[in-house]
Amino acid sequence: MGLKLLIVDDEPLARSRIKTLLTESGVAVAEPAEAASAAQALQLLKQTQFDGLLLDIHMPQSSGLDLAATLRSLLHPPGVVFVSAHATHALQAFELDALDYLTKPVRLQRLQQALQKIERYVQSR
Repeated sequence: MGLKLLIVDDEPLARSRIKTLLTESGVAVAEPAEAASAAQALQLLKQTQFDGLLLDIHMPQSSGLDLAATLRSLLHPPGVVFVSAHATHALQAFELDALDYLTKPVRLQRLQQALQKIERYVQSR
């Protein structure tokens, strides 16, 4: 079946790029869901349990950091991998229990490492 992932980024091209890299990763991944905002992601999370989120930080209304803080209250929160153009938020991300922090443009090798962390996270639950 593969990992169930949710890509959360307000930029359609960024979501498309990650989807392309996921197909090239060699890691078993189901067709990823997409959300253009934290609010849309929360709606999807109410309907489906995801193994992991690939989460942008800078989005309109609510940031990825805000969404990650909200996820901590879930009974079975997905593993969070932040994907940002800025490395300045890495410390905050790890304080929110992020599994990894990728900088844009995302490199295939780093995405593969992040996906392996999500796999380990899922197995440990």
